[in-house]
Amino acid sequence: MRKIPLFAIPILSIIVMLSLSSCDNEKFSYPKSKVWKHGVYSKFDAARYEGIFDGLEVDIVYSSEKDNLFIGRDEDDANKNDTFANWLAMLKKPKSLSYWIDFKNLSADNCENAITSLEKVVDKYGIKHKVMVESKDVIALQHAKESGFHVILWVDNLHSWNRTPTKKDSIWICQLIKTKIDTLQPDAISGSFKAYPLLCDSFPEQNILYWDTPKDFTEENVKHTQMLCREKNVRVVLVDYPQPIVY
Repeated sequence: MRKIPLFAIPILSIIVMLSLSSCDNEKFSYPKSKVWKHGVYSKFDAARYEGIFDGLEVDIVYSSEKDNLFIGRDEDDANKNDTFANWLAMLKKPKSLSYWIDFKNLSADNCENAITSLEKVVDKYGIKHKVMVESKDVIALQHAKESGFHVILWVDNLHSWNRTPTKKDSIWICQLIKTKIDTLQPDAISGSFKAYPLLCDSFPEQNILYWDTPKDFTEENVKHTQMLCREKNVRVVLVDYPQPIVY
């Protein structure tokens, strides 16, 4: 048996490390439909929409006091809402779905404990590879990414301003987004549907996920959703419709 030369050992170690790293950072496998159900807050709704939609979006918060994850938009919801674990427990086939986790209070201060809590829950069901974690905190998302999660960078929304954005505003916001993208290298970026076509045109190399789409199930709104879905780099469009649509 031939011995490995001593000078080759460091090189082999680097190759092994890179191969392990690449396994942890595989691209997210998007389901067939780009149309996912938005804001599935009830565990009963989660069970209801399982088998109807390919993907579900849910808001969660981490309670440092209870060291647990709860469905909701702020930490007060930890005192009145159900846990994320109970939400998942209602599903018959959790591996059949994809998940957009809007982590409302994820921050640099709580990310270590919060991501550990999330990891425990999703590992129980073997769905970590089907989960995307969304936040606007780059440092917190970096920790989630290093823990093996796919991450979504929530980007600033010009249309939430109290004034009409100018062309100069658009250039500034795109530069800010680019800086965050370069730092984090997220799996996707997310923004309001009102940011179309700015995000698609400015970041053609990014996977783009849209939220805040028109809620009513009308012909006009469906046509708008279809337009978004037909964009090549748009991977998910959240809707409040009772069922997915053909696009």
